[in-house]
Amino acid sequence: MHFKLAFIGFGTVGQGLIEILLEKKDMLGKKYNFSWSVVAISDLIKGSVYDENGLDMKKILDIVKSGKKLDDYPSGINGMDSVSTIKDTNADTIVEVTYTDVKTGEPALTHIKTALNVGKNVVSTNKGPVVKQAIELLKLAESKNTQYNF
Repeated sequence: MHFKLAFIGFGTVGQGLIEILLEKKDMLGKKYNFSWSVVAISDLIKGSVYDENGLDMKKILDIVKSGKKLDDYPSGINGMDSVSTIKDTNADTIVEVTYTDVKTGEPALTHIKTALNVGKNVVSTNKGPVVKQAIELLKLAESKNTQYNF
């Protein structure tokens, strides 16, 4: 199965996950029939980029690790905020790895609800939304026939 991923947030955790996915790509495909491409990234500080055909993640890592913005990626659409990236891209799975206020669960709570409401699966490292509304989010995911994994 092929997943089209959109990363919301692209700091240390997001970059680390991409490094692991790149390193394990062949093994994941052979052992689990899991293939993926990243079609969009939206980060409050690093900017955003979207290409419906997929981004070259080695090139993306080189850009951000050198201190440049995602706008420096040579192709694709720039300037999308996180909610637009969730709603308006062809990603089927949202990887939500932003900073989150544990008292409010935001902005992750909004990102997760938006994704589930438009029928996209969500994988998140954020515990704020889980603490605030785990049962509601799981019910929403079920009602939209999507997955919410935390």
